[in-house]
Amino acid sequence: MKIAICDDDKNFLDDLKLHIETYMDARSIKAEFFTATSANKILESDEVYDLAFLDIQMPETDGITLAKELKNRNGKVILFFVTNFDEYQDEAMDLHIFRFFEKPFDVQRLYTSLDKAMEYLDKSYIDVYLENGSRHIKVPVDDIKYIKRENRKNTVFTYNENYTVRCKFDELISKLPNTFFYLVHKSFYVNLHYITQYSYKEIYIDDARIPVATRKQADFHKYWFNYVKRR
Repeated sequence: MKIAICDDDKNFLDDLKLHIETYMDARSIKAEFFTATSANKILESDEVYDLAFLDIQMPETDGITLAKELKNRNGKVILFFVTNFDEYQDEAMDLHIFRFFEKPFDVQRLYTSLDKAMEYLDKSYIDVYLENGSRHIKVPVDDIKYIKRENRKNTVFTYNENYTVRCKFDELISKLPNTFFYLVHKSFYVNLHYITQYSYKEIYIDDARIPVATRKQADFHKYWFNYVKRR
């Protein structure tokens, strides 16, 4: 997990980082921190973060501008604003800010908010173990295009890259929501958001042709058109 903290008050920044580290260590959550007293230092890199704690009112570049850029990099980033000013809250709400904290912050409220943030992340990601070695990663659910079973190999095809994973196919698909995923074939579990072509017997996701099993065609046809109506 990657966490950014940006505040022009160095003492406050260090104190906040210490409490977040304490929280993560107590729960055995590995976290990388990037701290800065200037928003420009974060903007200079192209790093993507899972959590960000931002002061709103800072010299040069304010926290609202920084938050917008971090959202562009990762639409699922959880944003916390730390400020003594409420004049920016209307604009901040457009960014779906997870929590506001006033200075000095309440430690217990910080930990409670982090609990909620971890729950949100758990629902937005699935844990998978890669086949080669024991490396464990979190894959964003929204980034998964489809999952393919081929003999004993299961591959997760995502927006950025593909992963061959160790867990069983049924176990893997049980972790994903069935609101926009569908088992079109015993070997293919697809994310409807990524379907680029549809016909009764097959679908396409990018250049990948995926068959729709004969016994599933009627049900999937209804499901697909209900999905299209909802969009």
